[in-house]
Amino acid sequence: MITFWSVLLVNWRLTREFGPFTREFGAFTREFGAFTREFGAFTREFGAFTREFPTFTRELAPYS
Repeated sequence: MITFWSVLLVNWRLTREFGPFTREFGAFTREFGAFTREFGAFTREFGAFTREFPTFTRELAPYS
């Protein structure tokens, strides 16, 4: 029969075993989130540039 103490003991063992991994994975997740935000900002800027580029090339066409 599963008792409260056996569940508590298993939970404590799992926490001891996987705690360092969980902390490392949390740090990785935070770093990856920061990278994703930076990449999103770059993508928005590049998208704005790309939308403006056809206008820019049409304006230069008479000079080519």
